[in-house]
Amino acid sequence: MKKLIAGMGLLMLGMTTQSRGQGMMDGFMRGQRKASLAITASQETFDSYYVNTTETRDPNLGTVTTQALNAYGVYGLDYDLDFIVSASYARTEASAGYVPKQEGFQDIYGALRWEAFDFKFGEKARLAWLFALGYQMPLQNYVSDGLVTLGRGSRNIDGRTMLHFKGSWFFITAQYGYIRRGQVTLDRVINYYDPAQVNPNAGSTINVPDVTEGILRAGITTKHLYLDGWVQRQIPYSTGTDIAPGVPFPTNAVGFTRAGTTLYLPLVKKFGLTGTYSTTLDGRNTGKSTRLSGGLIIGI
Repeated sequence: MKKLIAGMGLLMLGMTTQSRGQGMMDGFMRGQRKASLAITASQETFDSYYVNTTETRDPNLGTVTTQALNAYGVYGLDYDLDFIVSASYARTEASAGYVPKQEGFQDIYGALRWEAFDFKFGEKARLAWLFALGYQMPLQNYVSDGLVTLGRGSRNIDGRTMLHFKGSWFFITAQYGYIRRGQVTLDRVINYYDPAQVNPNAGSTINVPDVTEGILRAGITTKHLYLDGWVQRQIPYSTGTDIAPGVPFPTNAVGFTRAGTTLYLPLVKKFGLTGTYSTTLDGRNTGKSTRLSGGLIIGI
């Protein structure tokens, strides 16, 4: 059961309209030649958002709702090396105004997770130091600069390190990551000119700010239950814009603090159910969103 839950902690962080791909790691290794597959459905909503760090509402936008079907898989290439992949099909729309609904495949994310060191304390406690390197890219050419979007449309490199301590029934994981985001080419020449964000040789190619990220997660894991709580803090590392008329959304400097919880209950042998909840505590150029998801996890 403990192997089956490996990797499930990331599912509550899997999909938002502006933070897809963040927090895709936990500290549990899958194990050599073992695999897990998770299929979940999620819904995320917000009716207020942050312009820079000021919370506001727009009656012409109403409530933005994103529904998604998410697939996540992890396979143990070796006892200390996992391959992780995830993808989503999403639909997002606003309840007011005339903002076009967006629907389609979002991004695909693949990563290698390596357990570099494993220190044992007695028979039941251990401290592991892990590293991960991931890559994210859009699965299709979706609109990335609308008021309602599936994502930012950039190709990203995600590097992070983790310390994972596990006792007999509890664990705590701390991780720090840096996400390098590539440029995005829009289907228009932008009318808001910021020399720091636009390629001077191509007025429709724009920079997407890099971010740093810290996540702290703690919980309990037993034969009959997995339950955790977590806090995620993302901060723009490079200069970006704020939400404003004419601003291409991928250039916005997005940051947030979110918190959530994950529950996993085994059904029979290698099958179990998972449910997650998360909410935004504060933000910068992002929606103040709440997210619910649930689904099935299968061990292979």
